Amino acid sequence: MSKLNGKSVLQKKTRTRKSSQKNSPKTWQMFSFLAASLVALLTAACSPGLQNKTTGPDGQILTSASIVPVEGKILITDGAGTPVPDATVMIGLRENVPFPGNVLKADALGVLDIPATWTDAQPVTVEAAGFVRTTWMSQAPTALVLSLRKKVQPQRLELQGKTTGYKNLTKDGWADVGVVFPALRRDQLASLQMTDIISPEVDVLTIMGQTIEIPTNISIPKQDERYYFTITLEKPVFRTYLKESRTWKMVATHARFPFEEVVDDLRAGKSFFDVLNYFEFKSASVEDISISTPSTKKDMTVTKTKFDALLDVAAPKFAAKYTMLAVSVADDGGLLYPTDVKKLSSGETRRLVAPKGAPGLLVGALRDTAAPESGPGADALSAVIAPNNQTTRFEFLEIPGNPKISTGLLVLSPPKSSVASVTPTVTYATLNKIDKLTAGKAQIESKSPLWDVYSSGWSASMELPEFSTKLTGPHRWEVLFGGAPNGTKVQLGPNLIDGLTHISKSATNL
Repeated sequence: MSKLNGKSVLQKKTRTRKSSQKNSPKTWQMFSFLAASLVALLTAACSPGLQNKTTGPDGQILTSASIVPVEGKILITDGAGTPVPDATVMIGLRENVPFPGNVLKADALGVLDIPATWTDAQPVTVEAAGFVRTTWMSQAPTALVLSLRKKVQPQRLELQGKTTGYKNLTKDGWADVGVVFPALRRDQLASLQMTDIISPEVDVLTIMGQTIEIPTNISIPKQDERYYFTITLEKPVFRTYLKESRTWKMVATHARFPFEEVVDDLRAGKSFFDVLNYFEFKSASVEDISISTPSTKKDMTVTKTKFDALLDVAAPKFAAKYTMLAVSVADDGGLLYPTDVKKLSSGETRRLVAPKGAPGLLVGALRDTAAPESGPGADALSAVIAPNNQTTRFEFLEIPGNPKISTGLLVLSPPKSSVASVTPTVTYATLNKIDKLTAGKAQIESKSPLWDVYSSGWSASMELPEFSTKLTGPHRWEVLFGGAPNGTKVQLGPNLIDGLTHISKSATNL
């Protein structure tokens, strides 16, 4: 093992098999695909078995039990229930329609009076500094608590260190790696993206003159494996990047895969779906780490929590063009992290692992096998979420058609068929600015939310309120149709994901 220009370099004897330069980025892509698979599932993840649900009339904005709507008032809060001061509220589709003075200002406590001139159901839009613009469709003039999603002004704060605890890594044919990432808050899940799990930056290793790009938050302990000849694998230091100064609950997961089989399959042109089931997840550690400086050093063990509970997942029958992805998710004090992910064909049963006795979820997602790894097509899926109690029967909603924009109207395609025990509960649309990030030789997307729109039930269209905002660069509308068990009501706001058991998503670029 040698070092060259600060980059890790792997050296081995020349192999008889011909190398192909076009395959060189595939190591990064393998991990990014694994992350994309997890994101596709975790975007839908919530826990009806672990949440306190709030009930109320259909279409009503529901709040946590600690916040009670006050008659004649509108209260603006963030997702945690903290009042948002000085928010601007527009009732209707445009200024002075349906009545003069329909644009109002909340006070320093986030409160405003409901105007007497508001007499029928109208869209209500709220804007406040530091928050995503949010619209609730068809709201009656009644007491409301409206919760906004915070915008994050990203900082670049680095956590670096080594993953430890692997014990003896013998030459056993398995490549062992550590993956370090922040545990996920529930209110993140409706807007999760790949860069929340896999770093968009890479470390570069070189084999036989070819570069292999590894995400910086991957740690590879020193180990010898054979691929015709003995190869020393080593990239001990991970670097992961966090967006704000605070105490983060960080996860370090131990995963492994059969080295020769995966390399052979990828070199032979097989898809990442084909190698996904090679991955085994062994254990993890979850640790609170304070991040307050540009760079923090902290080693993390990967062995505190063993994954030894076995969860059998059975796929239903579905068309040959689809693939089901299944993920087990552990709950650690209300924060979530994945513990296994597998691909299933129609009617197939697979076994996933999880921490024994820990609360958690099973999430299944149906996707087109040919769906791209990025772009609007990557967002198209249908998902089912349930507690990991071995009783889940996966019945998927139809994947909706892509939304369309027509003169201020968002035209939607709700699922044409439902599941017998599930009520069409909510339509959630979000407008994101799309930025392209370069990760070595690959490009990935980063999304910045600009506008959230909520509607009770499944809507075939949404007439968007008029704003003078000028959009520059690529943007994307993502639309989620959510279903909940019959009789369950769901909060329309940042905690939307709580209580939903079925989700169907699609997206389109502007």
